[in-house]
Amino acid sequence: MKRKSIAKRLLTALVSTAVMTASLPFAAAVTSSAASDQNYSEALELSLYFYDANQCGSGVDGNGLTWRGDCHTYDSKASLNSAQGLSGSSSSAIKSQNGGSDTVDVSGGYHDAGDHIKFSMTMGFSCTSLAWSYFTYPQAYQKTGSEAHLKYILKNFCDYFMKVTYLDSNSDVIAFCYQVASEGEDHSVWSSPEVQTMNRTTYWADASHPSADAAGEMASALASSSLAFKSSDPTYAAKCLKYAKALQKFAAQHPQKTDDGVGSMYSSSSQKDDIAWSELWCALADGGGKLPSSYTPTYKITGNACYNGSDYDGYIYSWDKVWSGYAALLAEVGYDKSTYINEVKYELNNQGGLTTSKYNAAGWGASRYNCGLQMMALHLADLTGDVSTAEGAKYQMNYILGDNPLNMSFLIGYGKAWPTRIHHRAANPGTGDANANTSAKYTAYGTLIGGPDSNGTYNDSQNAYQFTEPALDYNGCFALAISGLCARYGGDTTTAKTVLANAPEIKKNFSYGSSSSSTTEPTTSQQTAAKYGDVNEDGGVDISDVVKVRRYLINQNKYPLSEQAAKNADVQSPGSGISAQDAVAIQQYILGTLTSLPCGDDRKD
Repeated sequence: MKRKSIAKRLLTALVSTAVMTASLPFAAAVTSSAASDQNYSEALELSLYFYDANQCGSGVDGNGLTWRGDCHTYDSKASLNSAQGLSGSSSSAIKSQNGGSDTVDVSGGYHDAGDHIKFSMTMGFSCTSLAWSYFTYPQAYQKTGSEAHLKYILKNFCDYFMKVTYLDSNSDVIAFCYQVASEGEDHSVWSSPEVQTMNRTTYWADASHPSADAAGEMASALASSSLAFKSSDPTYAAKCLKYAKALQKFAAQHPQKTDDGVGSMYSSSSQKDDIAWSELWCALADGGGKLPSSYTPTYKITGNACYNGSDYDGYIYSWDKVWSGYAALLAEVGYDKSTYINEVKYELNNQGGLTTSKYNAAGWGASRYNCGLQMMALHLADLTGDVSTAEGAKYQMNYILGDNPLNMSFLIGYGKAWPTRIHHRAANPGTGDANANTSAKYTAYGTLIGGPDSNGTYNDSQNAYQFTEPALDYNGCFALAISGLCARYGGDTTTAKTVLANAPEIKKNFSYGSSSSSTTEPTTSQQTAAKYGDVNEDGGVDISDVVKVRRYLINQNKYPLSEQAAKNADVQSPGSGISAQDAVAIQQYILGTLTSLPCGDDRKD
């Protein structure tokens, strides 16, 4: 009796605490969106379909689009003899691993932009950005029902990276393919990828011909994705991390780049940021999402936008420069937190900041850079509680999504109006004339295009690629911004379902399956754990579940929840995300002031 009384007093105190903290600026606490807000939930869910539009290889028939099909399947028989950049010893080693074949399989992956070249660096950057958005804001994907779609994309990326990377018996990199097809081969042909048969040259890196930028971005992608799969498919996650470590080691040992084949398209201006980025993600993946206490980064802040005393940067998070992402992630996971928060502040302000009165458009393809700035602003809001930075990000995203002088969304398929003459060969094959200016044959749902420049100028022309072309890095940056806004401000999770159900471009009743990659049937204990309020998945609802929710709300990275635990915790309004009100409801249920949890005791889904 005494024990029960103590527990009851403790729970009453916890309820009071939860009520007082319900208004704190946790990113996990989804608040009602104001009438003027755009629908961030819908935008997030739609944005993943861009990757289906740019998928390459023999698995495209299996994605959710009606208008895309298998393409460039002959990449699976690329000539090893004509591969560019390979030393004789590397070529021999690859040939030996392929059973003596003179061909090598580089099929799969994703087309870079409105063209059909495959760059491992931009694939790596985009994949890392997606995985990072899930690492930081998993509730955004959970509440929109997008986890399975996200993991489908991450797995396609990772499968490709591991396929085109060859390791020796010591798990060290022999060589990897960093590009498939050249600008001259690809850009001279304007047609859908399904009908293309042009030659596609492969470009390779090895110790004698390194590409540290591509290796670093591929390593970051594999390591960050391993965290996404660590609960649902630990075997696959371990394989990703193995390759990530090998590529990270290669980048650190061979910190040079090559522009063979790349030309002016993605000529990297630095490699140290890619090396630092991959080192950080590998350390986090090794620690299951936490940095080991002994972790010391090779590259540290030694001044404003200055790493190790001489590596000045200060540019926006992008395929070419990831330093601001590096600083934001270090602050997020608690390494020298105040130093890196100040660094993010400096770098955001150095790029003009984000106001609630003017769109910040830097460079051509401006929307991607704006989203990179939004990432920084949202991290600051999460880390400092300064909601003004989040409000700035919200204004900027609303501009992209339609609150602009053109009343047009630059996320294709979102809102009431969007550009149609986009620079995307698959969606807009037109007449086959690269100089034509036609409206897209298909609506490429979820595709972010460049949008207006700093003067507000926008040219809706197929050939004005700085305004109308999408790319992998655009949607990668968009994921980091929209997931943060979705987690913070919410949105209607039903509208995207309605849009997709009525779109001829989307397969009806298509499902990307479970978020888990495992086909094993759940055990009895796992079935029992699928219960509202049972956050620790032990089959019951008690004070330990309350504590688990509260810890999660205080620090999601330090006290993460599994996918099932997060669903069990979301009791107040399923799909709205975890908030302090969920903890209150569970506590009241335990106290007996609620005879059942708001959505019923046992989950029905």
